[in-house]
Amino acid sequence: MTLDGFLASPTRNHKRFVKLSAAAIALLATGLSAQAVSAEESRSFAISWFYPSVAAQVAEKDCPQGLNPDAAENVQRMLKDAGKTPEEIEEIMADFPHSVYRHIAMRGRIDGKPVSPYVNPTSVPDPNIKTVTSKVGYGFNLDGKVSDDDFVDPISGEKGVDNQLFRAYGCTAVMRAEPGTRPTWTTIQWQAVQPQMGAWLIEVNGIDDLQNDDNVSVRIVQATRPVVLDALGEVQADLTFVEDNNPMTKNELRGSIKNGILTTEPTDISMNGHRWAWPELRFKDARVRLQFADDGSATGIIGGWHKWAPLYVPQAEGGAGYEGMLSMDLPGMYYAFRKLADADRDPVTGLNLSVSTAFTIEAVPAFITHAQTQTAQNQ
Repeated sequence: MTLDGFLASPTRNHKRFVKLSAAAIALLATGLSAQAVSAEESRSFAISWFYPSVAAQVAEKDCPQGLNPDAAENVQRMLKDAGKTPEEIEEIMADFPHSVYRHIAMRGRIDGKPVSPYVNPTSVPDPNIKTVTSKVGYGFNLDGKVSDDDFVDPISGEKGVDNQLFRAYGCTAVMRAEPGTRPTWTTIQWQAVQPQMGAWLIEVNGIDDLQNDDNVSVRIVQATRPVVLDALGEVQADLTFVEDNNPMTKNELRGSIKNGILTTEPTDISMNGHRWAWPELRFKDARVRLQFADDGSATGIIGGWHKWAPLYVPQAEGGAGYEGMLSMDLPGMYYAFRKLADADRDPVTGLNLSVSTAFTIEAVPAFITHAQTQTAQNQ
């Protein structure tokens, strides 16, 4: 219709104009509503650091009787336990560590025959390695109880924290560091595996307020490609990752934000890693705590029950090399896990098969291209 035609029938066309205006207003309102929904914020991250939370305090507080012995002292004790004379031990130790591997690699005995103590840890006596005795440790109250064996989390203040993995690892020097730093060996190990495994990604959706929000959704998934490390060995931020469609690496969680800290509700979490560090992580009743930083990064922890045998195996595979260079006693670690395990009792052996854990997370901002939404929990 021309302008002249519109003006020729003002009443009729005024009504039409009013109807059109009402429709436009309704459409505008719909658009504003859509904008309000889309105003909910999302945050996406690539995990840049992941390792057992073993740096709660200085060593004197965690391990008042001191840390476990260094490699040289450990090896001498191993040789003595294997029946070597003082003269033989002195001769073997003359070219430490190069001369010791063949002597400790098959020091186990079953029916009097030499066996690997890494495959058969009970073939050697329990060395009773030192374990953490402090009351401060990262994690969550997984069992809903508060006892003398539990920790208090130094960040959240939560009591009754269950983290027996920290007790097992915490007095071994290469597995710990002072607060705010990373252990040297575990940093080297993590930087070695990251370029060979699909990146672990975290996505937080439905954020109305970064300080307080009663209902947010969290996804932990794996990418189809690894992270990229910069010249300093740190993960590059702001890269785009395609989500892997493997249902065993998709996890859907619900959570809330209080005073700037996101905490999720208990659920099972499944993550696939690398055989040199953590081949498969299968947490039961796990929670995530995450704190957002102004630069778009995040820090936090994942904690839950985990079978302890799969946590021991990657270290056992390091064998005599780990014991000779890293001051570890691997069968000692096995015995510590077995004694400190605190869930999932086997009715036949009477042993607990799972241990309470907490793993520290650092994450850099990233972008995620989504795949199908089939999750590990609904398989």
